[in-house]
Amino acid sequence: MPKLFGTSGIRGPAATLFTKSFCQKLGHVFGAWLSSQGKSGYVAVAMDPRESSPFIKRHIIAGLASVAWEILDEGVVPTPALTYFVKQSPAVGGGVMITGSHITADLNGVKLFIDGEEINKKQELEIEELFNTLSIEHLALSTPIIKFESSARDLYLDMLQKLAQTPYKFKIALDTANGTQSEIIPELLTRLKIKFVKTGDCDIQSPYFVPRDTETPTAFTELVRQVLLNKADLGVGFDIDGDRIIFIDNLGQYLPGDYSCTLLAQVSDSKSIVTTIGSSSVIDHINKQVYRTPVGSTYIAAKMKEVGATFGFEPNGGAINAEVSYGRDGAVTLVKMLNLITSSGRKLSEIFANLPHYALFRDKTDCPAQYYPQIYSAVKDKYSKNAIDITDGVKVDLGHDEWILFRASGNAPEFRVFVQSPDDKRAVKLGQAGLEFVKSFINHQSLNHTNQLSQLDSLHILDSIRALPDQCAQVISEISQQLIPSECFLVENIVISGMGGSALGGRIIAGLERQILRIPITVSTEYHLPNFAGARTLVVISSYSGDTQESLTSLAEARSRGCQIFIVTSGGQLAGLSRKFNLPHYIFDPQHNPSGQPRLGLGYNLMSILALLSRCQLIQPLKDLHLIPDFLRRRQPVAETLMSKLASQLRDKIPVIIASEHLKGVAHDLK
Repeated sequence: MPKLFGTSGIRGPAATLFTKSFCQKLGHVFGAWLSSQGKSGYVAVAMDPRESSPFIKRHIIAGLASVAWEILDEGVVPTPALTYFVKQSPAVGGGVMITGSHITADLNGVKLFIDGEEINKKQELEIEELFNTLSIEHLALSTPIIKFESSARDLYLDMLQKLAQTPYKFKIALDTANGTQSEIIPELLTRLKIKFVKTGDCDIQSPYFVPRDTETPTAFTELVRQVLLNKADLGVGFDIDGDRIIFIDNLGQYLPGDYSCTLLAQVSDSKSIVTTIGSSSVIDHINKQVYRTPVGSTYIAAKMKEVGATFGFEPNGGAINAEVSYGRDGAVTLVKMLNLITSSGRKLSEIFANLPHYALFRDKTDCPAQYYPQIYSAVKDKYSKNAIDITDGVKVDLGHDEWILFRASGNAPEFRVFVQSPDDKRAVKLGQAGLEFVKSFINHQSLNHTNQLSQLDSLHILDSIRALPDQCAQVISEISQQLIPSECFLVENIVISGMGGSALGGRIIAGLERQILRIPITVSTEYHLPNFAGARTLVVISSYSGDTQESLTSLAEARSRGCQIFIVTSGGQLAGLSRKFNLPHYIFDPQHNPSGQPRLGLGYNLMSILALLSRCQLIQPLKDLHLIPDFLRRRQPVAETLMSKLASQLRDKIPVIIASEHLKGVAHDLK
């Protein structure tokens, strides 16, 4: 029997899964099932603002009407608002939320509700069986009876306001991902008399869609920037449907969802806490009974009821507060965090600092479902001597507070790798090795072939090429927290000083002079700066090693001329000089360049300059900057196939590279 539901609701390609007939059948089946459960009255329907949602909503409503259900159309509201409305409204028999949450714009999803919570796994099976056995080829459609209203929104806002322990004294930076909380949270903060600033992604009408995953720190670099720029007390970021939230503290630090939820669990009245198999061990340090479940809010809710817990959470920042509802709720989590900070009398960074530190690695790669069993089997063989937990996926206990979890997504063709370690670098190393292990199957390569390739590629060239997305992600995360002097915003020209591989990023960006650059840019590979360089020039000194003589000489010259200076390096003399003279800098740890060669650390060089210029507003705003790593990862399997084919074609030949003028830097890099 075809599987309809994933980890959370039904998800898939908007164009091919959520067809007119599929949506009408789903509405019909859910309506019939609700009636079989003795429900009557209205079905409340809401959606997120993605382009495909109105189509799906319209045809699900048609299906519901075919079995005589009347509709309350609540418009665009957060998932938790609809959940709370269904719970609090006796006249509402069920609810339908059209949302793909954080997944990309071409995908979408549907969540179904009864009795004030998302349907459980047993109910999913009942609906799935009915869907697969019921034929509705001659579905009797009738004109739906629809009442358009805002009761869910109003009821939700009133509840949040009553939950708040005012008065508050906060300044908040807000990012709603242009999603369902874009109108709710500003209204709430205004009611609570809280000062707030918004990023550019707080517009529910925006055509720019933000498929933001709250477990990805690099997705919130602009929020970090706004916290630091506005000296805010904290930053808050939501996913599209508003049931998850992450926090940025007053120092610009990203708090993983399991850390923020642990803070709330610590002060909760609940004697036991429920979380998933993928949450870090930080929750085990608050002296409460902890229960772990498979990934998915419905599993957490079921376990909470079983053990009598009133608080549970997922590591993505999705917390469940049973006194409100058995559904994840980002806005309730926000209010409870504001209450916690206010009652403690401390800054969020100070509260956060009291928790034990575990380095966390969480990443994913696209993966066809047919590889899932093969990967799980290989993981069990590889770690056969370790303790293994198969609650959800395969979790390997490595000892000494270290573990690695391999888990296939239930919502999308993705495979995820989670790692915990007390050591930051080791967490990344284990995580990257785990991802490469998974990718070896996706690329149709056996492990033996990978080992043979490693022996042939003794300089780890291919490993460094494959690590480009990770280099970019590291830079985007780290440079967002660097202090950029206001003088850099006022410069009239840019000089990028670097040699060899350290100049490649500058060459690529300089090629965009006719597209996105607002002021002239020059790449200097000499000992001396151009004669025009002066007080209104931003000189970027780029040296991978930090010991390049040309770069050191250029730095001395830039200082003598009073230029604005920014240093990009991994260490060496440049790192020492930047600290000695208190010069703005980004010193990176090239942990994703196993070859050690500057030309293969292109992600560090290119992305650091691009992010710097973007932050200084010297180029057109790059709203998609944080999406670059995931874009590169998605393209990697195809790119490697093309690269392998090209390598074969170029054997015993001398290539001639021809490029358009805006790609001249890329051509230089290719050479």
